Amino acid sequence: MTLAHADVADATQNVHAAAVAFKNYVEKESQGKIQVAVSPGAALGNTASLQEMTMSGEIEAATSQTEGTIAIVYPNIQAMTVPYLFQSVDQALDVFRGAYGQGLFEDMRRQTGLRVIGLWDNGGFRNFTNNKRPVHSPADMAGLSIRTMDIPAHMELVRSLGAKPTPISWAEVYTSLQTGVVDGQENSIPIVILGSLQEVQKYMILDHHVYTQQHLMVNDAWFQTLSPAHQQIILRGGEKAGLAGERAARVYREIGKSIIGKKMEIYTPTQDELAQFKAAAQAPVLKFIREKGVSDPKWVDGILTAADEALVGLGYAKK
Repeated sequence: MTLAHADVADATQNVHAAAVAFKNYVEKESQGKIQVAVSPGAALGNTASLQEMTMSGEIEAATSQTEGTIAIVYPNIQAMTVPYLFQSVDQALDVFRGAYGQGLFEDMRRQTGLRVIGLWDNGGFRNFTNNKRPVHSPADMAGLSIRTMDIPAHMELVRSLGAKPTPISWAEVYTSLQTGVVDGQENSIPIVILGSLQEVQKYMILDHHVYTQQHLMVNDAWFQTLSPAHQQIILRGGEKAGLAGERAARVYREIGKSIIGKKMEIYTPTQDELAQFKAAAQAPVLKFIREKGVSDPKWVDGILTAADEALVGLGYAKK
């Protein structure tokens, strides 16, 4: 089987770490009867192309980000873009590895033929950076031009905070920031470092506005051709991949703060300031996702409930 991804072939990075863990586990447990060829670095195409190739069965497996590519074929995944929903990565992973996530991914399998077998955070939470001024509250966002992905919910989030969203491809982000085409951008700490964006940005606020996730997916029709024993190996391999990706993301996120801190001013908002961001952005973006994002609003209602239940289950809140 081929497992392809568009990220760097570096096992300290979460995507390749997950791919290597999957390969090692599956080949060992199948006693070599399943061979996994990992194709990194977009050698076979970008993330969207790899997703299409997995759906068609041209390759057996690929990784894909939540909103950027999966939403193209499965709009309900945009329920994950509700801003200021999760307080920690642990809470988010509990939601998506639990009943809510399993229900969502089963619905996705039926609609797309893509079976999610592993998931982990793609560096954790997205944060705002810019070149103009420190941001401590929504008022400080007013008038800033912020690069976003071409994701309507992300653009609505930026607008709700008084800034101007500008969709720009990842390949052009560094130059756009360097030349002043836009004032800032939003990404998780590991992704900022991956793009060396700390070289062309001055200020970061750790507002954690949207949780971002990676998925390891296989072609379900191919999966169904496997023996029950090999299916279980593939599923357990996906779990191993998810844990490996999670570990790499956590380590790189913590190291990344010190790397970014040498170039940029990093601000950690108070609870009161975070409440201001949530009050300004969550309601309008929720409305947008329900009306123009997902195809079935029940997944939006469900994620709100699941997020509260996860806090209780993890001991961070009482019933």
